[in-house]
Amino acid sequence: MTNPARTLLQILLLLCLAHFTVDIIATTILPLLPSMEDQMGLPREGFLYGYIIWRITDTCSQMVFGFLGDRYRIRFVIWAGPLLAFLCFSVIGYVESPAVMVSLLILGGIGIAAFHPECAATAGNLSPDNRSRFMAMFALSGYLGQSIGPLYAGSISDALTLQGLTWNFTWGLPILLFVTLSLRRTHTKLETQTATPVIPDTLPAAPLPKRELYLLFTSGIFRVMPALGIPIVLSYLLADNEFSDMDKGAVASFFMAGLGIGGISCALGVGRNQQRLILWLPPLLATIPVIAIGSVDLQPWIRLANGLSLGPIHILALTIGILQGIAMPVFISFAQQLMPDRQRLASSLTMGVTWGTATLIFYAAFSIFQSNGNPQWIYWFFGAACLVCAITSFLLRPLKNTA
Repeated sequence: MTNPARTLLQILLLLCLAHFTVDIIATTILPLLPSMEDQMGLPREGFLYGYIIWRITDTCSQMVFGFLGDRYRIRFVIWAGPLLAFLCFSVIGYVESPAVMVSLLILGGIGIAAFHPECAATAGNLSPDNRSRFMAMFALSGYLGQSIGPLYAGSISDALTLQGLTWNFTWGLPILLFVTLSLRRTHTKLETQTATPVIPDTLPAAPLPKRELYLLFTSGIFRVMPALGIPIVLSYLLADNEFSDMDKGAVASFFMAGLGIGGISCALGVGRNQQRLILWLPPLLATIPVIAIGSVDLQPWIRLANGLSLGPIHILALTIGILQGIAMPVFISFAQQLMPDRQRLASSLTMGVTWGTATLIFYAAFSIFQSNGNPQWIYWFFGAACLVCAITSFLLRPLKNTA
């Protein structure tokens, strides 16, 4: 391996390590929402609004940081953003005020939002000819973190209450320090090998393929809706059946592990000619397990006292995660190739705006179904979202070789 290739690999591994760490802390919140409500004295699902505010903040912030990153050197957010998130999410166990809790989630969300567009664009630009595979490796590191985060958070909460999350400092800060110092050592090579040219304001930007962008981001909204909604719905469903935080975290971890397996499959087997197929076929196949997971009888399953029991809900969560995960890196890479002069903005749209918009739609639908006394309909809604995603992705035109 030549020295430049070795340097590129070192940079990619450092970015993946940072992504892995960030996504562990980012996914500690989901299984703990019911416990956070108990701590603040709120009724069940009484703090979902806080989660919605967090997602909206993340969405808006990612667009801002994506816009700035395409014009200015802001690589410091690769370490500063995660540091802010760690500081905020590690102290939620000491907060009893909903207003303070929302403030911490907003600040932590801004830190996570600052990190993702810059880091994703840098990873994708390391090897433009292998962008999908590099993005798959980058996404895989995040999925691994997401698969560990919920189980880690649930275990800590059960053993030490929510205040045990301060243990994040003991392992998170050393990792961030290592990544920061290591990236600084490769600073010169990072600038010359991975930076995208800054577009002067006086030059017109390249025309955007509006039809493809509309289709891609519409498909993205409905693509991520089951990915963000299913862990939340299952968390409340398990809480209503008196399952522990560790139980809730385990189910979420199976789902996130599926995302990781899907990411590995993408990295190993998806070439440029298969990108469009990967965008529409997996969501079509996911329709059945997404609907089926809502009909599982929880009581005989998911007791973790005797180890990880592979009940139907675990298998379905893993299956859905795989079908979701295999397409996510291609989704981000496809957007970057459609917007070659605005790759950080493309990353913020795919990793932020789609998630924020999907969160609002999910929350509105879930609230309507809850008020009508039919919360199980949300799974049919998720199944319909998968179908819409498959149809809009199928209508995409293949990328040109010059994209």
